[in-house]
Amino acid sequence: MRRPEKADLMPWFARALSSSGRYSLQYATHSARAKIRGEQDLALVFINPRDPFGLPLLQALTQLQDHYRVRFRLHTVWRLDADMFPEPALWPTWAQQDATRLANLYGFTPPDRATPPSETELISASARLLVAEKTPDALSAALSVFEKLWGSTTGAATDDRPDEETLSENEAILRRLGHYQGSMVWYLGDWFWGVDRLDHLEQSLIRQGLKRNTANAILFTRTWADLASNATVLPANHPAAATPLEVFFSIRSPYSYLGLERAVQLANAWNMPLRLRPVLPMLMRAQSVPDAKKWYIFHDTKREANKLGIPYGFVADPLGPGVERCYALFDYARSQGREIDYMRSYARAVNAEGIRSETDVGLKRIVERAGLDWQKATALLNDESWRDWAEDNRQAMYECGLWGVPSFRYGETSCWGQDRLWVIEEEIKKRVESSSTQGVSDPTNDAEVTQSQRSN
Repeated sequence: MRRPEKADLMPWFARALSSSGRYSLQYATHSARAKIRGEQDLALVFINPRDPFGLPLLQALTQLQDHYRVRFRLHTVWRLDADMFPEPALWPTWAQQDATRLANLYGFTPPDRATPPSETELISASARLLVAEKTPDALSAALSVFEKLWGSTTGAATDDRPDEETLSENEAILRRLGHYQGSMVWYLGDWFWGVDRLDHLEQSLIRQGLKRNTANAILFTRTWADLASNATVLPANHPAAATPLEVFFSIRSPYSYLGLERAVQLANAWNMPLRLRPVLPMLMRAQSVPDAKKWYIFHDTKREANKLGIPYGFVADPLGPGVERCYALFDYARSQGREIDYMRSYARAVNAEGIRSETDVGLKRIVERAGLDWQKATALLNDESWRDWAEDNRQAMYECGLWGVPSFRYGETSCWGQDRLWVIEEEIKKRVESSSTQGVSDPTNDAEVTQSQRSN
């Protein structure tokens, strides 16, 4: 009898780490410790003046204090670990644009200054943020600093210099608790990034009995809760359906798995064509993914998947041969009109079913349930031509100013992240409205579009 190998055991290890029992135990442990210290209502906030996401986050936190009996203790950080930001030249432009979109979604003051803050402005802001940490109303004081820095044409630079010792202490706390960047909130052992994950924080505060009223409505759900809920099935000849929704994704990326499922949902709801554009994973593109980042992504994907009703956690990492075999069969699947079924089958297998795609037994199961012929597939497994289109897809993604997956493009609109598909849907709605004002027939009055016309 063959002894189990490490690759056999890893899916089960991932399953145990992402189990509800494990999370319940972690939460109970942190909750008990916080209760002993009298800190059940205390959340730690890490902000970096370089990071424009801090502006909408601080505004959101002031709202949370109106709805929850929660205290926020601020920690200013400064240094950025280069390993955590693989494309530092692209990050600032993307971050400001994305944070501005998010702020506008919630009616906050956006970080939309025309020119990025200078190094002098940033250093001065860090000094003022360290002072703000020690004030009775630290949240409002820090928000004022961010508004002057990111919400206007000048950051009101001064000659103030930050206390390097305090910055180092704050950064040590951040690393000790397991994270690596600003715009993060830590509460009872969990991390919450920016405004996007505050819905999870709200759920945790509710579990602790800290809500100020009996209503259970969560405030920060606009990035995901209503996706496709008000969609209209468009006729195939409608102008808004003429442009495909492009999905740049990696078969290894757990966020890509969620993004693909959500993109299919969106495309089906609007009857949009869907174009899949696989790229190599970062580790196969000579880019690093440090352990702290890897574990945060794993745990964050699990709670996002739970929220969206998508299974996740029984992970069989396809890195290397699994990715190569997946992409080698993509053109075959596309030639049969089954590429979406194939990629969904593959993504579900390696993210939620513990199927080892680098083995013939595992790959056969993936291929056949996608409606493809295994014998035809085996003859194509050594085909290397996919490397050309994978590189073309990567370059197309970079042309959008993006480098991570999943990314999406619809016409001239592009965005990064499975929780940014609302950006795409807003553009679809604009095109539908524009078509209506230009005399194009209302799709609701056209003949019903059958299910077979939708994206599979």
